[in-house]
Amino acid sequence: MTFKCPDIPSHEGFAAPVLPNGDPASSGGAFTKTFVGYQAGCSCGWTDQRRFPPTAEGAKETEYRWWSRHAAPLIAAAPPGELVTKSNLLCERIVKLAAERPLAALTLLSQMESWQRTLLDQVVAGAREAGASWTQVGEAMGISKQSAHERFRGHVST
Repeated sequence: MTFKCPDIPSHEGFAAPVLPNGDPASSGGAFTKTFVGYQAGCSCGWTDQRRFPPTAEGAKETEYRWWSRHAAPLIAAAPPGELVTKSNLLCERIVKLAAERPLAALTLLSQMESWQRTLLDQVVAGAREAGASWTQVGEAMGISKQSAHERFRGHVST
């Protein structure tokens, strides 16, 4: 049993059967019908600490745990797919513009950089006010906690 969400494509949740010795059943090995429960897991390596009975209800509870404990925070941090698509399209169009009319592309990129800096400061401040840690801010930006703090601490009240 697997669980998928299109907004987090690199994550696939599953209800892993737990063997009598407490280890999860190997997905690559021969599966035994003797198992004592389920444990939620994800293709990224995340594993829930709780185990549930080897029943249909236990399997459903593992799915709920994957969605609520693992997927929900990832979905909250994932940009909407439509904006990612538009952003990628904009990037492609600017690359083409730069090849054809470099000064026009430079003017456009300069304007974008100006509003992007202000918007980035505002969004980081909003994330921090909403309770996001510097680690979470850094992860969302693809930088370290320390880099995020050093870059934005002057723009954010902590």
